[in-house]
Amino acid sequence: MRRGLGGQTVIDLYQLAGFVGVAFYLGAYGLLQLGVIRGNDYPYALMNLAAASLVLVSLLTSWNLFSAIIQISWITLSVLGMGRVWLMTRGLRFSGEEQTLLDAHFPTLRRYDARKVLGAGTWTNRAPGDTLTEQGVPVMQLCYIHRGGADIEIGGQVIAQVGAGGFIGEMGCMTSAPASATVRVNAPTRIFVLSSVALRRLVKRNPDLSPHLEFAFSGNTRAKLMATNALLQQSLSARQSVSETA
Repeated sequence: MRRGLGGQTVIDLYQLAGFVGVAFYLGAYGLLQLGVIRGNDYPYALMNLAAASLVLVSLLTSWNLFSAIIQISWITLSVLGMGRVWLMTRGLRFSGEEQTLLDAHFPTLRRYDARKVLGAGTWTNRAPGDTLTEQGVPVMQLCYIHRGGADIEIGGQVIAQVGAGGFIGEMGCMTSAPASATVRVNAPTRIFVLSSVALRRLVKRNPDLSPHLEFAFSGNTRAKLMATNALLQQSLSARQSVSETA
């Protein structure tokens, strides 16, 4: 600080840079702890880069070698971190069916997290009659239908159908809970399959995946309930019509 006209205290630009730098440090750490930003993504590295650069500027008027070493180290690590993210994402490519899955259910998932999820599963073709889940049997995989469809059966009775864009096993795949219904393929179908073991391993290693999965699964479950209600309504209407005709 320095004295201005009339004896007032004035903060010079170097000190202002230091204050702003400290604000960036605290802001980055606070946002990280609140889960707003992630430690391995661009925003956190950029905020730390700005913080270290500003604090380093503030040291030009009151030099401290050890503080300068710390700030230069932070700058170097931040640049390396951003370079690492760039290298991880620049070469990623997704096929048409992979992009369709991501757009429909994981629109906010980072590209390299998306590659981890897709890389843990397999794409396969299924024929009519193939069973994806069996009622009362633990769910051991998550299935996404890219093309085709499947019938949902309870007690041998078809209560709903799942078409392109739907998940199978989303309610029990994380815990391998018993399936609430049997699901059989009803047409030539292209699906993406991810085992429960692989899915749990992914979430354990990448906790940030959990909210994306919950969002996708909850939306799919709502769609299934709506489809089931519509089918039941049609069935009731048909029975009522038959009854009135008789």
